[in-house]
Amino acid sequence: GSGILSIAALQLGAKHAFACDIDEKCETVAYENAALNGIGKESYTVRTGDVTSDPRLVAAIGTGYEIVVANIVADVILSLSPHVGQYLAPGGVFLCSGIIDTRADEVKKGLIADGWHILETRQSEGWFAFLCRRKEDEVTG
Repeated sequence: GSGILSIAALQLGAKHAFACDIDEKCETVAYENAALNGIGKESYTVRTGDVTSDPRLVAAIGTGYEIVVANIVADVILSLSPHVGQYLAPGGVFLCSGIIDTRADEVKKGLIADGWHILETRQSEGWFAFLCRRKEDEVTG
């Protein structure tokens, strides 16, 4: 999932993408898929690990991203929510999706409690996505 999302971002015009997944197999597969799409390692980085607890991974990811995308189940989005802001540039957005309708209200409340402002909500066939910005960024941008 992370690999495909980041490859799509690069195909849509992103200058660089950083994909992160907890599955160690993802790294090899993501680089293979990127190569099949004409994307090299100069614009694409893939790492594995837990962004909520691995300080070396957090440092490797860095900061200043315009967008962070997570298409995964509600529990993972809720655990990522307090951490995502550290990766974003001022005014950057967090797009989270893969949220089943029965958990959408819970995720929305969790995002808001973690300091996110919901800019847009989309739903289709029982699945939800939220586009968010940090509340402190709403004042300036």
